[in-house]
Amino acid sequence: MTTKMNINSLRNILAEEIDKLRQGQTNAANVNAVTNATGKILSTVKLEMEYCKMVGKTPDIGFISISEKKQLAEK
Repeated sequence: MTTKMNINSLRNILAEEIDKLRQGQTNAANVNAVTNATGKILSTVKLEMEYCKMVGKTPDIGFISISEKKQLAEK
């Protein structure tokens, strides 16, 4: 079952992976794979935001909450 991911759930996944690494329940290669995938996900979000800015549209990215969208738009 796939759950809809958002920025907060992604942060939780990263924190869980760090905890697992500290507890010896995973290895650096697994954590690296998760962080690499995270970087790629965030790159697509950034690309979509940049595109919307260039064409004068307001991005509608469900991955990011409303308050986070406002903060990112101000940058």
